[in-house]
Amino acid sequence: MMFFDNNPTTSPKVHQEFEKIILNAKKLSNELGSNFHFVYLPEYSRYKLKEDYDESTSIEVKKIIKKLNINYIDIHEGVFLKEENPLDLFPFGLNGHYNILGFQKISKYIFDKTR
Repeated sequence: MMFFDNNPTTSPKVHQEFEKIILNAKKLSNELGSNFHFVYLPEYSRYKLKEDYDESTSIEVKKIIKKLNINYIDIHEGVFLKEENPLDLFPFGLNGHYNILGFQKISKYIFDKTR
């Protein structure tokens, strides 16, 4: 995720900026009478690296979103954890965007969570 890194000297400032951006998006959404949802889309390395994956960034993002009382849609929990092999939702099991099946499952999950 481009807003975060694991460098302890920059992370607090970057986290504060991320929080400000998300809060501004929530305010704008409220002003427009819209529902604001934050959708967490997991990256390929989360499933390729498995137990070696550092999920501290996703944990920090989730904390910020929950703190701001924003609807959080977790695609990792709602879609990928239900797959026998989550890499099947990537083209040929390789790094990149999700494949057709991946996008179908993700869009159905988001639709179900937002209606």
